[in-house]
Amino acid sequence: MTTPLVPDEQLRAAGLTATAQRRAVLTLVIGHSRPLTAREVHAELNRTVRHIGLTTVYRVLHRLADAGLLHTFDLDGQRSYRHCGAAPHQHLICTRCDLVIECPPDIVTSWLSGLQQHTGFSPHPDRLDIRGTCAACADR
Repeated sequence: MTTPLVPDEQLRAAGLTATAQRRAVLTLVIGHSRPLTAREVHAELNRTVRHIGLTTVYRVLHRLADAGLLHTFDLDGQRSYRHCGAAPHQHLICTRCDLVIECPPDIVTSWLSGLQQHTGFSPHPDRLDIRGTCAACADR
């Protein structure tokens, strides 16, 4: 099992300079399991760390996503960002609470293989988001 890289190492590995703004945004997003909007990141950073402009937050989030450090999601008509592992994986997204769960790859591989056998369609497994209801919301 590999040790997860700290934000500075992740930024450098992605070819980015570890600026204070990038470090702060990435650290914040890493600490959340559900995707965050730019406004949520901005509000939390200004509440807990230091002042950072909303335009800067948008710019940093876009750059981190372009570098592959964050995944983007369209939740309730807003772009949201979440830190995910580097290995290919799929997402299960709860439409009630916006929880994002990374789906075990063996389940997806089996399902996609069956899909291809039955339809002849060859899906690209690098990004697959499945929307539904998480166990906690289903129990409510």
